[in-house]
Amino acid sequence: MDRVQRNGGTAGVVAGILLALLFVLFMSLGEEMMAPEPAKSLAVMTQKWSTFQLASLLGLLTAGVAVPFTVGIATRLRDKAPTRARALLYLVLLGLAGHGLGSVIGWFGGRAIVQYAAADQTGALHAWVALSAVNTGLSMFGNAFTGAGTLIAGWAIMSTKVLGAGVAWVGIVAGVAQILSLFTAAGPVFLAGFLLTIVWLLYAGYSLMQAK
Repeated sequence: MDRVQRNGGTAGVVAGILLALLFVLFMSLGEEMMAPEPAKSLAVMTQKWSTFQLASLLGLLTAGVAVPFTVGIATRLRDKAPTRARALLYLVLLGLAGHGLGSVIGWFGGRAIVQYAAADQTGALHAWVALSAVNTGLSMFGNAFTGAGTLIAGWAIMSTKVLGAGVAWVGIVAGVAQILSLFTAAGPVFLAGFLLTIVWLLYAGYSLMQAK
């Protein structure tokens, strides 16, 4: 196995760990962070700014580390499924760009709003609504493309058997869960997509490291 695949597997495991930490931080922000009332979510963000800032940083790091993992998976599939390998590479990279950009906007935009809130709470609330809308759009963009790419990766692994069937099924289910999150605001669907993506990164990354 070449170094690209081995390093990609290591990156997948690291990305899975980072995403798991991000999940813990996200849950620590509480349900009010996801509340439909902007005033409540702004209050949480202001009170727990350090946690929110760390979550944004972890989101950016996860997106970055997932890039070599995606390259490793595409390289593994390149000989037996070249079209799907290229498709998943481009799709996931687009999705990761969306997630990374969302993290940067949330980090620096959120910091500006926290500073602004001390002087003008009403103006800060309007800015927070706008920031949340942009961040949600980028998150959905990221889920759409990473979900489609992960689904294709699972399908290609299943048909080519370059990795285990378990990895393939996790990829397929994780991809479907991410895509479903585009069409519903239900919490369980969002959480399922989040957790299955963690499992996908860890499982596929480890399998890629061990593959011959």
